[in-house]
Amino acid sequence: MDIERFSKISESLRQYRRAELKDFETDIGSKPVDMLYVDPLPGGAVLQTVLSSNTTFLLGRKGTGKSTVFAKAQSVLRERKNVISIYIDVKSIYDVLGATNIPDAEPDTAGISSLTYKAHMLRKVMLGKIISELLKGISDSCESLTLLEKWRGAKKQYDELRNSLMDIGDRVKNSKLEKHEIPVLQKITSQLRLKKQQEASTATSSNGKANAKIKSFDYEISGELTGSLSDFDRTLDDSDIYNEYSDVILKSFPFDDIITEIQTLISESGLLRLVAFFDDFSELSIVDQRLFVDVVLSPLNNSSNEIVKLKIAGYPGRIYHGKIDPSKADTVFLDFSDLYEANEVQEMERSASDYAYRLLETRFKVFGIKLEDYFDVTSTTLIEDYMSMMFRASFNVPRIMGHILHICYLDKISRNEKITLASIRLAAKKYYENTISRYFDRLNRYALEPFENKLDRNNQQQLLNCIVNECRGVRKRIIDKEVGGRYFDNLGGNPQTSHFIVSPDLEEIFSSLESNFFLSRYKNTRDKAGKNVVVYALFMGLCESERMNWGYPEGREYRNYFVQRCFEYTRAIHHFLSQNQTIKCEKCGFCHSMENRKSIELFKWRCPECMEGLCSIVNLSDDFREEVEKLDKDIMLEPIELEIVTTLNDEERKMRAGEISSLIDTTHQMVGKRTSKLQEMGLVAKERDETDGKMRNSLTDRCQETYFD
Repeated sequence: MDIERFSKISESLRQYRRAELKDFETDIGSKPVDMLYVDPLPGGAVLQTVLSSNTTFLLGRKGTGKSTVFAKAQSVLRERKNVISIYIDVKSIYDVLGATNIPDAEPDTAGISSLTYKAHMLRKVMLGKIISELLKGISDSCESLTLLEKWRGAKKQYDELRNSLMDIGDRVKNSKLEKHEIPVLQKITSQLRLKKQQEASTATSSNGKANAKIKSFDYEISGELTGSLSDFDRTLDDSDIYNEYSDVILKSFPFDDIITEIQTLISESGLLRLVAFFDDFSELSIVDQRLFVDVVLSPLNNSSNEIVKLKIAGYPGRIYHGKIDPSKADTVFLDFSDLYEANEVQEMERSASDYAYRLLETRFKVFGIKLEDYFDVTSTTLIEDYMSMMFRASFNVPRIMGHILHICYLDKISRNEKITLASIRLAAKKYYENTISRYFDRLNRYALEPFENKLDRNNQQQLLNCIVNECRGVRKRIIDKEVGGRYFDNLGGNPQTSHFIVSPDLEEIFSSLESNFFLSRYKNTRDKAGKNVVVYALFMGLCESERMNWGYPEGREYRNYFVQRCFEYTRAIHHFLSQNQTIKCEKCGFCHSMENRKSIELFKWRCPECMEGLCSIVNLSDDFREEVEKLDKDIMLEPIELEIVTTLNDEERKMRAGEISSLIDTTHQMVGKRTSKLQEMGLVAKERDETDGKMRNSLTDRCQETYFD
């Protein structure tokens, strides 16, 4: 048993930016992605779709392998020598940029508030940076492909073209306020003031009761602009203002010049096309997503005469297509419920388990060890049983598999003991309790963020509690023989209650819980009345923590186990929502019952009471607001800083910035910048290692006592 190699396997799987895997090149060679890549579908169907000549959207939750697919696709394209391939990590660009990048206010900004100007310029600087990175990537690719040898004209023309691309990049990176932008910014400033007056009036008439709009996107740009960006975003909810605003920004960037230069480069070099990979697109707020698509992606996709093809990675349900026609693009889903959808749940599970086996077998083989040597395989428990358990415990997310293997390494392998089915269940429980469940408590207590984020997270926690209580209630009714007749007679004292069904209309309600792996959509099916329903499954670690039995009974008579009426939670969820939400008009403040949602939605959320304002779903939040106001804001950290100290606490070792960044999905530059800030706050200690001379970070006693003891 090679304990060190097993540890490296688990480490390589749980890293966020494992598409690079540079730390493991000494173990497996200079091209780790080529050696480790395993396609989610047999025959490499996912990779081939991404390599097609169409624009492609690759959708999956965090950790499902989107970046790895992109890395493998780029590796293939580099070998072809007839395309230019570039990769842009959109989120990392947004992470690094901040208020310090905003140019000073122009002299002719009369009628534009300081907050409006800063929020607008930050957005413009970010979009300019993305375009600049795109042009820089094209220039670098030209050099690596030695396109001069393919150039049909003189050297001077080629150099002029590259210089032109770089000049455009410099221009868009150094964004300035244009005169044609001023009228719409004045209009936004006016709208912001009007909204503030209306909110103040509504708050007074409601005896100070405050409500917060439900948000589909948690991501906020941190720092001093958070509040202004939130207000700015709400103003752009008005489609007319947003359309005018996005058109104005689009005119600020010379896309005619950019596309003309790209077309000239491709045609004169005899190349087929430019393929641009955009990763971590869904981490942006909805307004940032819309602007990114409308200002950057749509012009590249629609105006390049098929010369430019886009490959875009995002989250399911969090994709904005804008003017990109989705019917002319390929969409690939990486989550198991979409990838392996089948009539029978057993067939779906077999396909998902097969991927888990291919993924782990390849990784163990590349690292020079055998998969079967580390699992307690017997005549009754086969390696296939372990792979089925790995799928169920991880929802087939490679990163979660890595975390489960890491915990098994600590619990079993490090002691020269083999992994058992029970140890996988225990690892899932530990991962849930130590990592997933912290999403609620630690962020709500210690994260410096807008109240709306905390409220949204609190509502998710209450929804999860509602589901878990319903599962417990069903288990009790099955045991007491109150439901199901004789169908449940042979299930023993702990029947499986981890799965439930709801109406497809409620899918959006579960999106945040699903994104954070508290539960997962399992399959689409029909209930006993023949209506379409969605089967959801709670995370196995959550079930282990709550002492609930995960799964479903074996045997053909139980193939419809999920659709028994006792597992239908639609009514329970609607009851929960009716107690925690209402539909409120932003203009007159009138609150409508949630039962009226479909009719109000039919009229595009126009208020039936005043016929002028737009309605939105709001959470009833008075009690929670009082809780938040009692929190100690002096010890709160920005979310990324909280992630850094949490990682240092969990790993219990001194870590380099690059090691931390690989586990929290950000750049090592960002980690270095934030750990320096944390050092000044007395929360992180920095020390240069005498053996390799690299700086390592650790928690101070003050940090440990404040946030973790």
